[in-house]
Amino acid sequence: MATTLIFLRHGESEANFEHRFTGQSNVYGLTARGHAQAEAAAVFLDGTLIDAVAASDLRRAWDTACHVAERRGLTVEAVPGMREIFAGAWEGELFADLPALYPEAFGVWLNNIGAAVCTGGEAVVDLQVRVRGAVEDIVRAHPGQTVLIGTHATPIRVMQCIWQGIPLSGMKDVPWVPNASLTTVVYEDDLSFHDVRIGETAHLVGMETALPKNV
Repeated sequence: MATTLIFLRHGESEANFEHRFTGQSNVYGLTARGHAQAEAAAVFLDGTLIDAVAASDLRRAWDTACHVAERRGLTVEAVPGMREIFAGAWEGELFADLPALYPEAFGVWLNNIGAAVCTGGEAVVDLQVRVRGAVEDIVRAHPGQTVLIGTHATPIRVMQCIWQGIPLSGMKDVPWVPNASLTTVVYEDDLSFHDVRIGETAHLVGMETALPKNV
């Protein structure tokens, strides 16, 4: 029984606007443009049957998913496994400052992200294991349904490696998806997947924002 997952990256956050590495810091909400992006995604999805809405419990992803849920009278299920990477000492720092503060570790992030370990935080390889487990738990809990999942850029990027058969050594060549973009994947009961569509932004004309080049 096929289960369709629609991953919605959060709208522009205050940290995105300030070019800060957010990680799991929960002090940054959506900007006004971030809310507008989230609402545009919600309106775009009005013609799509959505049975359930889940999200990372970090406020920027949660608030983005709420735009979709509220239009349908649904509640949002908190899924901590869909959180952004725990970035340890990097959280809240400006991207521009990180190369000087953590030259070796952040250099790996920039040049071979699949092998990166955030200083005092999470390794990308562990993030991939965490997020994959959360995704597969959602599939098992919602057989035959369509689920909207509010989440973050790095979780989508590590899952894109899985969906496209790319090893983490090749993750450096996988682009970040924009804010409030939609990524759709169909899972079967055996956890195989197909019909992958990455980072769609047709609903964001004139509002598209993305991570800068120095991250």
